[in-house]
Parts: sequence; structure tokens; C-alpha cells
Amino acid sequence: MMRTLSVLLFICGVIMTSGCLQEKTQTKAVSTYKVTDEITSSTKVTNKTREVSVSAYGLEINQTYAVQADIGARYDPNEVSGAGPVFEVNKGDTFRILAIQDEYVQVESNALSGWIPEFYFSKEAANIYIETPYEMIVAKEVPVFSAPVNKIKEPHLDLWAGKVVLIKKSYMDWVAVSIVQYDAEYGADMWVPKSSLQVYDPANAKEGRLALHSIIYDEHGQIKDEQWVNSVFIQSETEISRIGPVYQIISTGGLKGYIRMKDFIPNPFITVVSYIFIEKSKRDDNFAISVINNLNNMVSN
Repeated sequence: MMRTLSVLLFICGVIMTSGCLQEKTQTKAVSTYKVTDEITSSTKVTNKTREVSVSAYGLEINQTYAVQADIGARYDPNEVSGAGPVFEVNKGDTFRILAIQDEYVQVESNALSGWIPEFYFSKEAANIYIETPYEMIVAKEVPVFSAPVNKIKEPHLDLWAGKVVLIKKSYMDWVAVSIVQYDAEYGADMWVPKSSLQVYDPANAKEGRLALHSIIYDEHGQIKDEQWVNSVFIQSETEISRIGPVYQIISTGGLKGYIRMKDFIPNPFITVVSYIFIEKSKRDDNFAISVINNLNNMVSN
């Protein structure tokens, strides 16, 4: 039985990973802090050509430095795109600093230029830990930061209480989270204090996905003919005389409506298919065993 349970959990993990799918907004960085002696001697690569400007972390324009942690470069320090980073930066990659704006530095890779929080060039960034992804829930509304230093805040990008996040990195008392918006994954590191989150519990999740064949109603119980995009967020619980207990939900673009409570899947990172598999397995042990046996037969053949 334990072997069967282990295999089942492995299958669910694979399905959930494949289904992992963020908030598109405009931001502006702020500059309010000073840090000195943050770059290790082994990080800086000699390339002195002229007198240059110096950032708060001691980075200089036209000098070359090594990045101390993985990060995605953004198009503009004042704008975050859900489309993803301009290019991915890996720990140990070296870049010449092209420009400095607030706590961001501009770098170039394969003729593409992008902006990175300068924290990622500091020796502290080397202590960022890559987590095995796991879900948590926002316990109270919290602002998002581009680096785990409580300085580079992303204005207009706060996470609501009840939102489900996926933890991917950690640094001291901070965690980097992913969120789902527009049915896709947000394309930047988003740091929040871990104290603002709570352990994932479906009963506390206000964000999730619509079940297959879900029907969206208006406040009078009439079916709405609209194109909805996951994920959806629960605004309240109420009751419609013709329908019964319902959730009032909101989705991308400000769409609002009502759904039967059974049509809400309390996790935006899980696929509808994997959710059905997990729920059916909870109710029917033979179903899970049957799936496992079929998979074993496929592997053996």
C-alpha cells in the first residue's frame, strides 16, 4: 500500500508540474538606501577605462561583474511584463554595466539589453536558495519587491489575502514567489516576507481555476455568455435563489460573475485534469490502483 501511495504521489507531482502555469502591471523603482563594500574581490573583473558612476552597491558603469544568483532580466526597470524576461541570467554570468537607474543596472546579452536589480551582483545574493516548488497562501495583503532587501518595491503590485503563490526561492526571511495571471506565469522574481504567507490549505484559498464545463451566472441566475480566463478569485460567498450557494468571482479584465461552489478548483497551479485525478483517487482507491497498473503495463511493454 505504501508503494502504491508513493507512486501515486509521484504521478500527481508530475501532473502538477506539467500544469504549472501573473500579474501584468507597471512599476517604478525607488532609491532610498546605501550599502558599501558589498562586492567581493573575486566578483569584479578588471576593466578600468574611465571615471564612471557608482551604484549603491559599488557597481560602476563600464565595469564587468559576475552575477551571484539566477535572475531574469526585464525590459525596463519601470515596467514588469507578464510575458517573461528579455533573457535569463545564470549565476556566474559576467556582464559589463551599461547604465544605472535607481537600484537597477542595465546589461546586454546577445545584442539584447535588459535590467537587473543590482542586489543580484552582491555577495549576499549568492545565499539565495533554490527551493523545490511548493504552494502557500497570502495571509494578508502584501507588497511585492524585486529583491529580498525591502528596498525595491513594485508599486501597484500587491498580493491579495487568499492568493495562492508558488515558492521557488528563499533568502533569510524572504521567499520568491510565482503567481498565475492571464493563465500564464509571471516573468520576474517576486519577493515577499515569508511572514506574510500561510501554509497552503484549500479551505483558505480564494484563488483557483474553473472546473471543466463550469457555468458562469449573473446576479439573477442567468447564464453569462463571456469568455473567461483562469485564474479566478473569490470575492464573496452568497446564494442565488435559482442556483443555491455560489461564489462571486472576478477574473482577468475585471470580469465578474457567480459559479456553483463545486466548480471552483482551489489552486491556480494545478491543471483541471490532475485535480480530477486527485479528487477521484481520494474517493476511490481502486481508481488510483487501476491507473498505476496501467502505467506499469505501459512501461513494461
